[in-house]
Amino acid sequence: MKTSKRLFQMVGVFEKGSAPSKPGEARPLISISETLVKTQPTIWVVVTSYLMALVFSFLVHRFFLWCPPYLQEIVKNLRGLPFTWFETALYWLERGVIVIAFLSALTHNLWKLATLYKLTDHDIQISHWFPTRHLQSIPYGAVKRVGFKQGLLGVLLNYGHVEIDTGSAQGPLLLVNCPRPQKFMETLQHKVEEVLQPQLLQNRS
Repeated sequence: MKTSKRLFQMVGVFEKGSAPSKPGEARPLISISETLVKTQPTIWVVVTSYLMALVFSFLVHRFFLWCPPYLQEIVKNLRGLPFTWFETALYWLERGVIVIAFLSALTHNLWKLATLYKLTDHDIQISHWFPTRHLQSIPYGAVKRVGFKQGLLGVLLNYGHVEIDTGSAQGPLLLVNCPRPQKFMETLQHKVEEVLQPQLLQNRS
């Protein structure tokens, strides 16, 4: 009977993930940084980049339908250049320009997926994993000024660039294409005030 009771206590330990504490004994507190806001750059800019690539590809195709007859006459009058390569060169040139347009949109898409903006209860965390790995942490006490700016499309789709001035010689830190920038800025201001107010009161005393 005692063996089964002890086995039951051991199973309870594994289920809860902590050792059983004695009555009246305080459990140790673990300090974990709580995430208040976690967001990525807006998807609307990625959608816009693909739409622009489609429009650009259509215009390039129309250009190559219109331009070859005129280029053909120029090439015929040039000496020393074989005419057989003309159509093949135009064929691959058109597709090469279109591929570059879509690679630009894909690069922006990968950058969006690899970028993360976080506000914790201690600091601002910015991480980039494309094209290179870059992690940055800014304590709230280092923030001097916060603001954001939006273009016409940003106002319509509710995204913008959040500016965080830390007094660095490199200038303000920019969170590019941050969704809901006003809400992000208000949350950031609230945490900055929570950190700075005790420091001001301590300096006055």
